[in-house]
Amino acid sequence: MALLTDAIHLGSSLDEATLDSLADFICGDDTDRFPTYRSSSYLTRFFQGLQINATHDGTTRKWWTLEVLKSLQPSDQEKVILRLVDLREYKADRAALKLAVQSMNDILAIDNFKIGFDNAKPVLLRADPISFDEDEFTKPASKDESAFLDKQFSDDIKITDLGLDTVITPYLQERIDEIQASPKHKTPLATIFLLGSTLEGILLATAVKDPAKFMKATAAPKDKTGKVIKIYDWKLYALIDVSCEVKLLSHDVKKFSHVLRDFRNYIHPYAQMSQDFHPDQRTVDICWQVFKAAFEQLKENS
Repeated sequence: MALLTDAIHLGSSLDEATLDSLADFICGDDTDRFPTYRSSSYLTRFFQGLQINATHDGTTRKWWTLEVLKSLQPSDQEKVILRLVDLREYKADRAALKLAVQSMNDILAIDNFKIGFDNAKPVLLRADPISFDEDEFTKPASKDESAFLDKQFSDDIKITDLGLDTVITPYLQERIDEIQASPKHKTPLATIFLLGSTLEGILLATAVKDPAKFMKATAAPKDKTGKVIKIYDWKLYALIDVSCEVKLLSHDVKKFSHVLRDFRNYIHPYAQMSQDFHPDQRTVDICWQVFKAAFEQLKENS
């Protein structure tokens, strides 16, 4: 347990990459990492509850939240952090608090901060600096990754094989045709974005075929009242998780589909800039392999 004398305060604004991750935490779209999904009105209440004058204006939640965080003084950024790891925010749900603290420590580690507690009060502490092992970045791909990449899947992708809605099918096929016609080594970003968005479209169209099954899944995203969100409003992370839960995707394809999802999210230039993301041919190969694996499993299991 932290002593009050150990507690520190932010002396300067957090790095923009840290604020970007903090905005993800506040919005809460990824329920595997963050305990609370915050809708537009909930975002407004969250900030105003901290005496921060911010009212969501209807724009994309993530980027609005990031701009609010960037505008704050360090003392207000600290208030945001500590409220996100306060048991009161989760109505005494200790499991939710545990997830919140684990995720917050992951976010703050790069700035050498961590969360501690003085009794039930969260405080900011200095963490040990991160150290890196050169071998970690030069060793070959893991066995899991190598095994996955070595699997053979057909490049012949016909969306009609999935039996999806006949209206959306040709639009999805056009995207596949464009991917296959593009010189992938020259258009890595465009290829990744098309693959990610097409996977999202396919999974959404699959969910719409059997909405009851998808909405009954434990991984189905819920609003703050506990009601399952309408399927058309689901994010890719939820579509992937539920597709695995209902046995349409295997666990390894789920895992690597989230990699593709993460890469797809760099469609936002500021997100790409914050992580200095520059995909190469290997990145494209991984994403294309993920897509083909997901397609084959959906074709077999639908």
